Amino acid sequence: MTSRSAARPRRRTSLPALAALLLAAPLAVLPATGAHAAAAATAAPAADAQRAGADVPFTEENAATSPLARTNGTVLGPDYRYGTLASEATGRTAVQLVGQGRYVSFTLTRPANAVDFHYALPDSLHGGGIDAPLELYVDGKATTALPLTSQFSWLYGTYPFSNNPSVGQPDGQVPHDFYNDVRYHFDRTLPAGTVVRLQVDPGDNAPWYVVNTADFEEVAPPAARPAGYLDATAAPYGVDNTGATDTTTALQNAIDAASASGRGLYLPPGTYTLSRPLNVDNVAIAGAGEWYTVLTGHNVSFAGKQNPPSTHVDISGLAIFGNVDVRDDSNSADTGFNGGFSDSRISHVWIQNEKVGAWIIGPSTGLTLDHLRIQDTTADGINLNAADGPVTHALVTQDFLRNTQDDGLALWAENYGDTDDALVHNTVDSPGLANNIGVYGSGADDVVSGNLLQDTVTRGGGIGIGQRFGSVPMSGPLLVTGNTLVRTGQWDPGWDYGVGAIWFDPQQGDMTAPVEIRDNDILDSPYSAFMFQNSNAYVGSAVTTPPSAGYSVSNVTLDGNRVRDVGSYVFQGQAPGSVTVSGTHASGIGVAGVFSCGAGFQIEDAGGNSGWQGSTACGMPARSPLWAYPGTTTFEAATVRQATPPQKVVVMNTAATAAALGQVSASPGFTVSADPQHPCGATLDAASPTDPSAWCVLDVAFTAQRQGVTEGTLTVPGGAGGAPTSVRLVGSTDPIGGDGGVAPPSNLALNATLTASSALSGFPASNANDGNDGSYWESQDGTGFPQTLTADLGTTQQERTITLTLPAGWGTRTETIEVLGSNDGSTWSTLLPSTGYVFDPTAGNTVNLTLPAGTDERFLQLSITGNTGWPAAQLSEFEIFD
Repeated sequence: MTSRSAARPRRRTSLPALAALLLAAPLAVLPATGAHAAAAATAAPAADAQRAGADVPFTEENAATSPLARTNGTVLGPDYRYGTLASEATGRTAVQLVGQGRYVSFTLTRPANAVDFHYALPDSLHGGGIDAPLELYVDGKATTALPLTSQFSWLYGTYPFSNNPSVGQPDGQVPHDFYNDVRYHFDRTLPAGTVVRLQVDPGDNAPWYVVNTADFEEVAPPAARPAGYLDATAAPYGVDNTGATDTTTALQNAIDAASASGRGLYLPPGTYTLSRPLNVDNVAIAGAGEWYTVLTGHNVSFAGKQNPPSTHVDISGLAIFGNVDVRDDSNSADTGFNGGFSDSRISHVWIQNEKVGAWIIGPSTGLTLDHLRIQDTTADGINLNAADGPVTHALVTQDFLRNTQDDGLALWAENYGDTDDALVHNTVDSPGLANNIGVYGSGADDVVSGNLLQDTVTRGGGIGIGQRFGSVPMSGPLLVTGNTLVRTGQWDPGWDYGVGAIWFDPQQGDMTAPVEIRDNDILDSPYSAFMFQNSNAYVGSAVTTPPSAGYSVSNVTLDGNRVRDVGSYVFQGQAPGSVTVSGTHASGIGVAGVFSCGAGFQIEDAGGNSGWQGSTACGMPARSPLWAYPGTTTFEAATVRQATPPQKVVVMNTAATAAALGQVSASPGFTVSADPQHPCGATLDAASPTDPSAWCVLDVAFTAQRQGVTEGTLTVPGGAGGAPTSVRLVGSTDPIGGDGGVAPPSNLALNATLTASSALSGFPASNANDGNDGSYWESQDGTGFPQTLTADLGTTQQERTITLTLPAGWGTRTETIEVLGSNDGSTWSTLLPSTGYVFDPTAGNTVNLTLPAGTDERFLQLSITGNTGWPAAQLSEFEIFD
């Protein structure tokens, strides 16, 4: 944690500080133009992708993909389809927990005393969210029930969206914004090797939970009051830090006193409840740290003056937790930092559940925004908006942003230029709308450098550069260098084709300013790497017959970029104009190197390129599966043997050609019927946002056969290649958000008696139902096959699924297993025939089996006749769910 002893921030009025930072990064300076400069750039050493992004204080573990994460839940994704839980998740994967006993666990790789979980819950039946606990365990011991909520999640309808549940047409009626974060500070430091587990226990009453990531960190003790600083809680200010009362007036008085006296203001650990913005000018405010000093309430914000701006403001070491659940652009008081700030610094601040993290209004000069953690906003993360004057010499660096519902970072030269501004070494994950980084118009000498950009969700790419939103023309130069873009770009439901990882949009005028895109890594883009959009923004299959008219893009150079695994093209040139390319290498191209459909876009090959030249095509990917949303459809508060009101599921053809629609089916308990307003037929037209015959609606209802929760699948065959599209269905009889808790499925095997045909000494059958996947049963070596493992449940019970697990560190192997059932332990029938099941460590060494409908047995037996990994039968967990 940085020192807070200075009452004033260091002044930054020119580029030397930025130049020093870039040299330390290490990133090259902007070169001269021309062939010699291009050759020098090509010869430069490759960027170290590991250096891209913010130097965050935590270790992030992905619930679905981290090597030491374990789960008996359902892994979702990877998925790039808007409206699915996986598509909004970091890494496009997550774990869904449905029913008691389901869990996900993480083994610490380094010490930690705090954690932040990125999670999702279903919405309430009528919108507004639910509250539901989820149990947190440490090394098998229940520690706390985490208070989760979906109050700040789930948006519906057309932009700027609402909290009113609806499902409708693809270009604006897709439920989205599923995730939120919850953090917990342990009472001690947990050593490496500790297992932290989230588990659905009795009383954990959500129909389902989704866990995406766990960010573990070692938080320093609270920072003491810096010398000379006033204490806001002491007399005569008496600011309440218990959270019990509104302390806005008292805190504003303390801020004004600190500003007038030239002394800083210290906010001790505690919770400060606010109801309106705090005005700041010529003042330093220091909290005890982001985990200790928390400002919360309605309209919690620090407001700078506008035209002229506030100056010499230094705010650090605190957290802002708002309660914003919808975007209201008429209100500026629900933004973490709003207004003008010059010669100022905002650092080490955690901002969550606000509309915007920081909206900086010009005129503003010499502002540094660093080491911020901004997540779960309903609009932008940070926007440098030159509306009333230029924003100049701003440095945005070492910030972590996740789940913003507009651009993660933006330079918006609305009426004046954003000039000599730098976005350097930030991490931007999963912006729910628009770009990870957006540059709209610009002044001169702006830099976008060394950022890690991941998982664009919709209507944008990793880096969007455009003449849009009424911005002033870009003067340039703009340098984009050393960034790593992972899984950025997406299929745009307003255009019905893919948007590239780095894309240009001359929507409101020719773009002629010099732009250099150099030394970037574009990895796993679902569509193109570089896109040049046509200002006519033609849609659907018209992408293959573009007009040659439209505003142009020119004076762009690409040097030394690396492209790996793109879904469609390296270059998607839809606008008139040109680009000069050198030293750009590509591999793993989905369709062709260049999209060329007669738009008049020219690529000048300046040499040193590989992997993409000489390969052109006109068209979108042939394999374009149907798109169905919502990806998980939830039925709440169902009554046994009574059908719920139907929920709508939309099915859309994303291909540029018409698609057949197969026979739709649903799991037992769920029924599908034709929607009276927009029914599905045998075919869907080619994708086009203006053609209502390109999509249709299914009505799905749920009839509970028993109390508790029921899982199912809606299967929709058809589309242009690929497997059938599916939607997860979850029905629950619990009054959502009530006290009833989610009823089974529960792990029936936990209380069962397990016996085996043989067991190696020290590895008994009981190891397979002890809840520990590190211990295991192993049959006696040398006794051969078959070997059996039998569970006696004590009484006849209904069984639906079986989960089998091996220790996480074991290598891949296949065990051949038959599943048998009996009610007396002597007469057996085959429930599942002998099949080879692959235990893969990358999938948690877990196998899930679905039993035939109506399975109702006292005894379940596994007959194992082969094991490719060892000459004996082996299992660490034999779980049985009803």
